[in-house]
Amino acid sequence: MRKFAKISAVLAAMVLALAFVGCKDDDDDDDDPSVVTTWYCTEEDEDDGSVFTETLYFYDDSTFKMVMSSEGVNITDATGTYTGDTTKDENIVITLKKIVKGALDDSDSLELVDVPAEYASLFGAIATINGNTMSTRDASSGELSAWIKK
Repeated sequence: MRKFAKISAVLAAMVLALAFVGCKDDDDDDDDPSVVTTWYCTEEDEDDGSVFTETLYFYDDSTFKMVMSSEGVNITDATGTYTGDTTKDENIVITLKKIVKGALDDSDSLELVDVPAEYASLFGAIATINGNTMSTRDASSGELSAWIKK
């Protein structure tokens, strides 16, 4: 009986040792960029009067994502890169890399596509950050938008 207890104790110790050796870090979050700042802007559609919110997420890898929300539906309508520090009062340059196809061809397509090279200079913005507000001027239309920091 003593021999069985010793063998059981050794086996239990081996199982515990193997369990700890077999464990690994399963977190894949280390590869994903983290949000640095979030800005939002609420606007009214001139065509139908509906109200929508656009939210800009700036990530620590110098990328951004713009999400449009209306009536509980969220659509990523642009992604790209930026230069500058979105946590400080300064100008940053926003460059669109992908945009909703419907913005290019006036269709209803919500597919994100690469911004064509011939339009690349048109799809960008200069943003001016001042405290908890940010203003952007669209390179193609010259339209000015005001954003609030979340």
